[in-house]
Amino acid sequence: MPKIAITFVMAIGMILTPIYLLSMSRQIFYGYKLFNTPNSYVFDSGPRELFVSISIFIPVIGIGMYPDFVLSLSVDKVEGILSNYFYR
Repeated sequence: MPKIAITFVMAIGMILTPIYLLSMSRQIFYGYKLFNTPNSYVFDSGPRELFVSISIFIPVIGIGMYPDFVLSLSVDKVEGILSNYFYR
């Protein structure tokens, strides 16, 4: 019985989390009244917001395209940890 209850709660969480995150993101980027305001511009960010967005966007795309650059930094440590557990 406890496993079924835990599974049910986790399933509800997996359903509600994207709904909450997407609605929160919509409110952050577009505001509360998306379609009712006259002359509302979707792209109203200034230079500071563009700089922050680009500063986050470029490393995410770079790591997504070339993950070996970041993963190579931890290869020695991961091999050390794995050698303690699997090669005794």
